[in-house]
Amino acid sequence: MKRIVVAVDRSESSLRAVDIAADVANKYDAELVLLTVVHQPTTPDPALEAYARMEHLKDPPEGMALEAVRDGLADIGERARAKGAKRVSVDVFVGDVAAEILAYAEGVRPDLIVMGSRGHGRLAGLLLGSVVQKVIGLTACPVLVVH
Repeated sequence: MKRIVVAVDRSESSLRAVDIAADVANKYDAELVLLTVVHQPTTPDPALEAYARMEHLKDPPEGMALEAVRDGLADIGERARAKGAKRVSVDVFVGDVAAEILAYAEGVRPDLIVMGSRGHGRLAGLLLGSVVQKVIGLTACPVLVVH
């Protein structure tokens, strides 16, 4: 096992998934990728746009926002290291959560995807379209669901 991807959204279940994934990464000396997906904001943040103009930054505010999300996962990376993961990286994408996880898995081909389950149950998952159910049903790699 060389690469483990764990989906992180800062929920309690995703933090439990990070703990389990870090333990597995430690046992197999695998890279642990913290993957998070954010929704594209419908309106740009005026404060970020003003800051970018004042500082003559070439990166668009959306890029700055993604960097802020990436930096905001530093504590979760430290949590994973404390649980034994030696190599931890972070990837942040914008879009539909399930679609982005599936696209990432297809491109990177991890050995395992670890996800937390919010515990809404099968009926709610069917009605609401659970991200976990979509990933399990459409990915080619094993998925470990942490309750």
